[in-house]
Amino acid sequence: MKKKVLILILIDCSIIPIWLIFFRYPFTLSVGAEPKLVLPMYNFSNNSYIQGFGQITPTDDHNGIDFGINATTEIMAPHDAYIDNIRTWYNEKGGHWQTNVELWLSFRWYIEIIFESWALNESFGKLQRDAIVVTRGQYVQANQTLGNLLYHGAYAHIHFGIKTFSTDLCPYTYFSSAAKTAFENQFPNVNTTLHWCM
Repeated sequence: MKKKVLILILIDCSIIPIWLIFFRYPFTLSVGAEPKLVLPMYNFSNNSYIQGFGQITPTDDHNGIDFGINATTEIMAPHDAYIDNIRTWYNEKGGHWQTNVELWLSFRWYIEIIFESWALNESFGKLQRDAIVVTRGQYVQANQTLGNLLYHGAYAHIHFGIKTFSTDLCPYTYFSSAAKTAFENQFPNVNTTLHWCM
């Protein structure tokens, strides 16, 4: 009897961490469904460039779409989601501080919006982090404000990525029809790549 109880306890202890990894929040997307995303920004008057997803140069495989800005801009949640993580760190490759906001849709899908205000020092990096108004574990609805992307330099932008499991996908593919139309109208005005999904 004691052996059976011990085995059940061990099974329970091994299943709970797996359950927490895959089901830590309720799904905001039905199992088997694909997301329909809204745009993470609506004020295109501040949009200075868009860099597409994919092999944009022979040596640069870009895993999201960048929306550059020329003034502080409000950034929205592109889908109903839970805020899974918020991390501010120094990007050595880019030489600036940034804040990554991860949005969890289901065990299969998540979105990453990276606030890159082009903060060249930690003080500006903290200002950008403080401009994020959501908190870890919070439920957000599509179009709800995540925070402001501050303008600290000419390369200020959000990096907008979506993954299924750990595979990067082009966000445009999952835009709602209204988001696709708005994006397609804006892209020719500010594009820095030939296409949005390369």
